[in-house]
Amino acid sequence: MRDLSNCDKFWSIVKIRLSNNIQQQERIYLERSLRRRFVVIKVPEEIRTICALEQVVYFSPTGSTRRIISNIAENIGLKVAPQINLTLSDKRKSFTGRVEGDLLLVGTPVYAGTVPLPFLNSLQQLHGAGKWAVPVVVYGNRSPDTAIEEMTKILRGRGFRILAAASFIAQHSFATPEHPWAIGRPDETDMMAAAKFGEGIGKKLKSSPAEISVPSLLMDRIGNTMVEALPEGYHKKMLDRPKGLFWVSVSDRDVCTGCKNCSSSCPTDAVDADTLHIDDGKCIRCMACVSACPEGVLKLAYSDSPSALETYANLDKIFAVRKEAKTFL
Repeated sequence: MRDLSNCDKFWSIVKIRLSNNIQQQERIYLERSLRRRFVVIKVPEEIRTICALEQVVYFSPTGSTRRIISNIAENIGLKVAPQINLTLSDKRKSFTGRVEGDLLLVGTPVYAGTVPLPFLNSLQQLHGAGKWAVPVVVYGNRSPDTAIEEMTKILRGRGFRILAAASFIAQHSFATPEHPWAIGRPDETDMMAAAKFGEGIGKKLKSSPAEISVPSLLMDRIGNTMVEALPEGYHKKMLDRPKGLFWVSVSDRDVCTGCKNCSSSCPTDAVDADTLHIDDGKCIRCMACVSACPEGVLKLAYSDSPSALETYANLDKIFAVRKEAKTFL
């Protein structure tokens, strides 16, 4: 048991005695000045969830994943620990893998059918120790591919139990007025679905929490992508992403105000704010810099080759069919 005499700046200690056909047990609450912690002595799972903490960790260059997973978290009904935003490189470099929540919600966008490599590297530092986790993937209305399965394998490999999982839709990073791929999403329907999913997580956690079985989607797309099995049980795709189809272009340097939003929003430090040079080797095509530029100096550019135009036409047909969120509880 923790030595309470060493706990500084605590406000109160409340002892709750539980006697419902079980051996008398105690739960001690320790409320610090800056945050709440709980010293737990053999408290059964159904009682422990009453005072459990939930926490969110996410990668969200343009903010859509953050909005969705935050809405899910707000509707679970647990006490909330500070969110962990691993979008920018300095945050990822300082991340130790330590989390405070008893329930961890992990949100990621889907790029080329997989988890973005910068976020994947951070997830490998997590330490689950038997805690519950909920992977949430957000894609641009084409397909989540195997991202849910990959996230499930990653988190289980790091010692988490998977309580639930979901895929949601947001505006595609490459959307333009000419190619309105899921423009305006997540919309009201999406956010209502996120809220309902959060409520479902809360009910399940407080009633009969059990791990879910995620359907295997790995073989569905094996024909057009390389998948390598790695030691800890997750999948890391070896991407040969068609970068020649889409890229970031600089329209008019004279219009640039020097705000440096482009470089400060880039999750891979690919943008030089002084020269506006973009390191194509680092760029992951998230379009955070395009979204952050207030003057429209940085723009999404499309190839006009015949093969590219054919690809866009096919994608327009795919994106024209609205897809909805899928949840696993």
